[in-house]
Amino acid sequence: MLLILFWGIVISACDSSTSQLGTTYIPTDTTTSFRIRGYWVTPKKSFDFNTLVKSQEDILHLVTCSEYVYFPFGKLTDKSSLKTSLLKNFTITDCKRDTFTNIMLPSDPSDDFKQWSESLELEFGQNKLSLFLDNDPDASMHGYLQGGQIVDSNVVFSDSIKIGIRVEDFYKKFFDYFPAELKYRVIVFESCVKDVTHIYTFENGKLCNVKFI
Repeated sequence: MLLILFWGIVISACDSSTSQLGTTYIPTDTTTSFRIRGYWVTPKKSFDFNTLVKSQEDILHLVTCSEYVYFPFGKLTDKSSLKTSLLKNFTITDCKRDTFTNIMLPSDPSDDFKQWSESLELEFGQNKLSLFLDNDPDASMHGYLQGGQIVDSNVVFSDSIKIGIRVEDFYKKFFDYFPAELKYRVIVFESCVKDVTHIYTFENGKLCNVKFI
């Protein structure tokens, strides 16, 4: 009887320890998951998780190779594509376009292909964005955010993300599982190339500001 009682205490202690370490949830495929402070986290395949940079105090910093980090409002081809995009309400306040010939491409007198790049400044109320677009055939990405800030819910990101979204719902856009025990006020997504960074700030559990740098 005493032996049974002893093992009951041991098992209970182990269960308590497991819960504190966050290993109650164990992913079926640990090669696609990673740990933060002892808790398993499973990113969605589309998030294309790369690296955990920092998890301290109230800041979570992740590196991702997802297209979302370059195109959080959907892909754009040139400034004319803004009219049918999620940024259709923005006004172009400045546009700089450069056209040039790529000397690395085979020359052909009959070929009128010209490379170009556009730097756009956009505004919609207090929301501001800086975009870079190009048609470089050798580029891995034909556009990305250079900077900006979103401060109100009139701007909708891909997958219905917007100011005011609950942090739990925000996690669901990028993770198949994210433990409720992990609490962060600032979530940073950094691209694996191009040095594009998103900074999502939450207050009282809701998204209140997004900065792009």
